[in-house]
Amino acid sequence: MGRSVNKIILVGNVGRDPDMQATQNGTKVAHLSLATNRRLPSNGGEVRERTDWHRLTFWNQLAEFAEQYVRKGDRLYVEGRVEYDSFERDGVTIPTTDITVREVVLLSSRGKEAATQAEDTD
Repeated sequence: MGRSVNKIILVGNVGRDPDMQATQNGTKVAHLSLATNRRLPSNGGEVRERTDWHRLTFWNQLAEFAEQYVRKGDRLYVEGRVEYDSFERDGVTIPTTDITVREVVLLSSRGKEAATQAEDTD
């Protein structure tokens, strides 16, 4: 059987500063939201823009990179894998989708061009 692939590439704008946490064993993890836009034609022939929000998770050195360099409004290029899960609230199962980031490039930082890059070494 051949190797399977789970890879996603996103370029978008950071919706909020990273939310930093640590696991019980001290591993750093950062979460943030990334907005991507796409154009959709409407019934009247007009083009409207739709924003999709993606939840990103950074681990270890990438979490430290996000903590130090990434802020709301920055433009990022990220590569990672899609992970699906769910949680239960009030007896209702709520599905979740998360992007675990393996590589990040900071394209612009608060209006300035940047070439800062980080990659997961695990």
